[in-house]
Amino acid sequence: MTEHLEFNSDSETFQKKRQFRFRLYIALLFVLLLFSFLVSRMVQLQWIEYDRYQGLAEGNRISIETLSPTRGKIYDRNHHLLADNQPVYTLQFIREKMDNIGSMQKTVIKILNDVSPEKIHNFFTEFKLKNRSKSYTLPFSLSEEQAAQFSVVSHKYPGATLTARLKRTYPYGSTGVHALGYVGRINAKDLSKLDEKAYRGTDIIGKSGIERFYESTLHGTPGIQQIETNARGRVLRNLETLPAKAGQDIQLTLDIELQEFAESLLENKRGGIVAIDPRNGEILAFVSMPTFDPNLFVDGIDQSSYNRLLNNPDRPLINRVINGQYPPGSTIKPFVALGAIENDFITPTKKIYDPGYLLYKKHRYRDWKRSGHGWMDMNDAIEQSCDTYFYKLSLDMGIDAIHDAMAPFGFGQKTGVDIHGESSGILPSQAWKMANKGKPWYRGETIIASIGQGYNLATPLQLAKATAILANRGQIITPHLLRSSHPENLQQIEIKNIKNWEKVILGMKNVMHGSRGTARRYAAKLPFKMAGKTGTAQVYSLNSGSYDADSIREKLRDHSLFIGFAPVDNPKIAVAIIVENVGSGSETAAPLAVRLISKYLETQLQNTEK
Repeated sequence: MTEHLEFNSDSETFQKKRQFRFRLYIALLFVLLLFSFLVSRMVQLQWIEYDRYQGLAEGNRISIETLSPTRGKIYDRNHHLLADNQPVYTLQFIREKMDNIGSMQKTVIKILNDVSPEKIHNFFTEFKLKNRSKSYTLPFSLSEEQAAQFSVVSHKYPGATLTARLKRTYPYGSTGVHALGYVGRINAKDLSKLDEKAYRGTDIIGKSGIERFYESTLHGTPGIQQIETNARGRVLRNLETLPAKAGQDIQLTLDIELQEFAESLLENKRGGIVAIDPRNGEILAFVSMPTFDPNLFVDGIDQSSYNRLLNNPDRPLINRVINGQYPPGSTIKPFVALGAIENDFITPTKKIYDPGYLLYKKHRYRDWKRSGHGWMDMNDAIEQSCDTYFYKLSLDMGIDAIHDAMAPFGFGQKTGVDIHGESSGILPSQAWKMANKGKPWYRGETIIASIGQGYNLATPLQLAKATAILANRGQIITPHLLRSSHPENLQQIEIKNIKNWEKVILGMKNVMHGSRGTARRYAAKLPFKMAGKTGTAQVYSLNSGSYDADSIREKLRDHSLFIGFAPVDNPKIAVAIIVENVGSGSETAAPLAVRLISKYLETQLQNTEK
């Protein structure tokens, strides 16, 4: 068989070559485009966006940490430390650097065996929902032993850092807590009000008392630290540090030893005590009982402990000194008497007969002494606390004159003390009742107002301020807790006749040292002369019948009050005391005041002799 050989024509060969060249050109163009893209990307990365990517690269290597400032310390007037900072350890976490949060949580629960596992679980549950790149601090302190235990296993947990910090502590515990206040963890409400830049790296803030009022002074200014880390987040070295500026230390007017003594006087009782230096308004003792331990709040109080305080029937969280508003009772009688003789409603020597009651519009307003006191002048009425004398006097004065006489002493208005949240009390008048009750004033209301009942309300601090002004013979002081080397310029109540002031003070002196004084038995052996005024605030209305404290439930018994100052001729201390629901007897306010004033003056004398 003959084979036939076939050859492609020239046109077919040309077509194949042309197709090959086309494919080659396409491939070459693709390579050129790819190379151009790589070159342009390199130009963008190496020149155009060099600074940006260099910063990002450095960010993986360099971290910025905020340095929290050291909080200022608080001292009493004798340089005893009241609020300190104790070094402790804490754990900080950054979520984006952590490999296994669950394992970290189990380790923390194992090491912090003194903390409820539920609390730790709650922290990590919230932590998982927070910003991945921010640092968050475990709200529980670690002891040195616990810190050592974590250090052993810390290499297993990138993103967890053991740090040392200063924790606020109160060496005297519950003593003076209502004046000092306490710090607590910053919450959402705090964040809405504060400057976030000033509080970077800080997780506590003053919540009450001096800690809150002088927060800007005590807080300080945060610093910044630049550190180099490895890929696992471990610190290699410090690059640059701008140190934090510590808060200022402050000194208070409180005498912590006198404070402890004053609190012991109200042990197992409810009430308030204020002691003031009438010469300058410095608060020497600021007692609200019962108290609580401020150290519980520093790291965040647990809910069960907080509920115990909140539901305690004795209400230890209430600051009775500035928020306890009580009927002032007979303690206002010296101020009413002074207003009466200064404004010529009566003379000090005019006598009024007391049969044991005042009959007004068929209603008997009874005196505390059912048999009556007989004929009383102003001195007798203050010394023996004769209600009927002031009943009759009030009808001549009227409620507005009583109001105007007491207002300069600070009744019905805030004292201006350096603690937030002070109550203003009530000093009634016709205008006040119409504005607040929408009703006219009745003269029968004036009668009970003259002995500190009815609408009258005052705080222990208001009573102490008024007493200090009376002791000063009209110099108006502002009670304060921050000690200053610059005395304030004291204003003066207008005095028409200084002898009127001395006569009222003599009546208060006779309360303590007179033959019929209501507190004479407590001052019999005093080595100094003291002026005072007892008072009773009625809690429960009897309507009829006699008062029997034993038959009335304890919370409905009368409050006992006392105001006083000493020495009479050169006052160095003025006090106001209220003891809740004690009725009458040895636990009333007067003997407590005598013991407190004696303690202070004895200490002053000893310090002078040294």
